Amino acid sequence: MGLRRSYLAFNAALGSLYENDLLELADATDKPDFDDTAFFDAAGMVYNAGSFDTSMLNTPEARRLIAETLRQIKRGIDSGVPHEVPEVVRHALENNAFIFSGFKAFHTLREVGLSLVTDKGDIKPFETFRRDVEAVNNRYNHNYLYAEYNHAVGSSLMAARWQQIEADGDRYDLQYRTAQDDRVREDHAILHGTTLPPSDPFWSLYLPPNGWNCRCTAVQVRKGKYPQSDPALSMLRGNNCTEAAKQQIFRFNPGKDLQLFPPKHPYYKGPKPEQVKQAIDGYTPAEWTPKTVAEAEQFFRDQLGVNCSLKGFTKKHMEQIQSIFRSVERHFQCWPELKKVTLFVGTIRGRIEMLTAAKLAELKTTHPGLPDSYLEKWAKEYARKIATCRNCYAYSHSAASEYGLSGICFNTTWAGDKIDTSLANDVKSKWHPPGCDTLKAVFDHELGHEIDRLIGLRSHADFLKMYREETSKGKQHIVDCLSTYGHKNEAEFIAEAWSEYLNNETPRPIAVAVGNLVKKLYDEKNQASGSASPSP
Repeated sequence: MGLRRSYLAFNAALGSLYENDLLELADATDKPDFDDTAFFDAAGMVYNAGSFDTSMLNTPEARRLIAETLRQIKRGIDSGVPHEVPEVVRHALENNAFIFSGFKAFHTLREVGLSLVTDKGDIKPFETFRRDVEAVNNRYNHNYLYAEYNHAVGSSLMAARWQQIEADGDRYDLQYRTAQDDRVREDHAILHGTTLPPSDPFWSLYLPPNGWNCRCTAVQVRKGKYPQSDPALSMLRGNNCTEAAKQQIFRFNPGKDLQLFPPKHPYYKGPKPEQVKQAIDGYTPAEWTPKTVAEAEQFFRDQLGVNCSLKGFTKKHMEQIQSIFRSVERHFQCWPELKKVTLFVGTIRGRIEMLTAAKLAELKTTHPGLPDSYLEKWAKEYARKIATCRNCYAYSHSAASEYGLSGICFNTTWAGDKIDTSLANDVKSKWHPPGCDTLKAVFDHELGHEIDRLIGLRSHADFLKMYREETSKGKQHIVDCLSTYGHKNEAEFIAEAWSEYLNNETPRPIAVAVGNLVKKLYDEKNQASGSASPSP
């Protein structure tokens, strides 16, 4: 009952957020054509399950609901973004739309789950339930979606325009303009004519759209044609015009932030948003139970189906071992074809030991007449040549697949605080991207190499087009927008971007573009096999 009461309050907040603008949209001609069957199939799934929880976002029915919402919002993006806009911008906006659609589906289905039972706690007859959830569908997938679609059109248009504005710097001033008709909101009318350089902080907060169904825009004007506005007064007017709680969420710049929807939208709130985000991505973490290194090795084998040796780690490194597990676990759940090529996960010392044993057993069969001491030396030399890496944190290697030992290894000379300190310095110096200062991020980087080899990303035309477009802007652009190491070659560009995509709370455009390409190409390659990723 407490959860039901909280959703009454949640819906009241949403209604307040959208109410005035829905009236404006009632007569709109360009409305979303939402397929209601996507909602009712998902609702039926919840009814049959008898409840709803976050993990159910991974079901085919919930994925279809997310995909249908995304389809509508992408129509808005396509309407607002011109073809000449850089691919990284389009990818960033589409990624934001996907996350937004996922959180929206979560709240929609959670409310459906609350509609299952009567006030007395009894399960409703299906026909009663279906009639009750029609109101949920109308509210989320028609009323609210109309406003969200309209916002996507305006927000993507301004995000695209901002790229040119930013490229021109302060050569021109930027002027706020309303539609100048009787439908203009009074608080927006106050901002009409505000003229400031694009670098002024005003535009970080008040670049349109500044509300649902906002028709305001910002245009470049020749310097000196209009008097510049007072910066402090302009900021004060902006603050005053958006002081209401439902207006404050629009204080962001969709072009600078590359976000369609307000980062503080109520959809992003609620219980354990990180778990919701993981489920939207198609990932449900297993409970971590190992207490010792030996138990961890067995846990890797049982949960991931890999060969594993963690030799070089001790019990005091269990947190780092768990970080490695989480990296591989997520990849195997979201991109299961990786299991076919990533056969070993562990340490360099562990891989050398296992490879030595496997090679020795082979040599004893193929060279039965040679002394064991000679064969042991031969096997050790072979293993060290294949598996050694002196200075690296970790590496991804396709060699030794015939022994089940291709995969990813960690160099335990970096175990403990040593790698934490080094990675923090790497991120600070821009050697690695923001957010990539953990051992999990290191393994995500190496798994980026694995998935690159799996889908042939570095040689794909879509990637090469984007890569050339970005690298043509010079090394410093790559350093500032990705990392120094990402400038080394195509493979490291991909791995660095992939690691940032998975670890930076707000991944930047290059990382998002690579992340979306990975998902797209993986799905294209594996659709027929039924192992496509859950993301669109």
